[in-house]
Amino acid sequence: MEASLFESKVYVVTGGAAGIGLATVVQLVQHGANVHALDVVVDEPEALTALARGGRLTYHQVDVRSRDRCHEIFEGIVRKHGQVDGVVNAAGICPLEGELPGDDLYESCYDVNVRGTWIVGTEGLAQMKKQGSGSVVNIGSTSSLVGVARLPLYTSTKHAVLGLTRSWALDFAKYGVRVNMVAPGPTDTAMSRSPLQTVMGPKFGGNKTDDELLDIIAKGIPLGRLGKPDDIANAVLFLLSGLSSFITGQILPVSGGYQS
Repeated sequence: MEASLFESKVYVVTGGAAGIGLATVVQLVQHGANVHALDVVVDEPEALTALARGGRLTYHQVDVRSRDRCHEIFEGIVRKHGQVDGVVNAAGICPLEGELPGDDLYESCYDVNVRGTWIVGTEGLAQMKKQGSGSVVNIGSTSSLVGVARLPLYTSTKHAVLGLTRSWALDFAKYGVRVNMVAPGPTDTAMSRSPLQTVMGPKFGGNKTDDELLDIIAKGIPLGRLGKPDDIANAVLFLLSGLSSFITGQILPVSGGYQS
């Protein structure tokens, strides 16, 4: 992908300290973009500190559930750059659930995965409406499209993100703003490993390690491997760029052919 597609443009990426968010931040900076990475992690990750030395990356420690703090950050970005060309909503959690997760888990999962996407997405859309351009890419999941046993909260939040994506795309197309969703399949990140034993353990039985479970999952993927964060980031950059200028309201599965 040509660097000129992103050079000097301005992007906001949530969940930018790890996993898919981090991979997206790194790729955008490498392509010459100005990137504002948002994450709840207090200390800027070492991988981002190295990138920040080039002057194109700013790290913001923020809880995406806070409207006031996110609004403040977007105001600062617009004062500095005059625009926001794209927003990537990658912040999310996938907790240990089981069949009957409690109300506390419900609140935390919906707060981050749905409320966080709502807050940052609407902050970005408000600015994009003013400027008459922009692209929002929400990170969903293949579980946005099907049910997943022992993962009812995560699955339902990702269905909600799909609904936001489709509705925002219809509402903001007239302003020249596009909204799409990338739906990763099994991807080797710390977040995807966290519920392995709860979700996949009962399915495959025995006392298998995380690596053994991941190996079983990989064998069920037509392309024969788990996804990598960069695989997902590649799709995100496509949807942010002008190469996808006639695409909105769409869901792009990046799953190696995996069907949940």
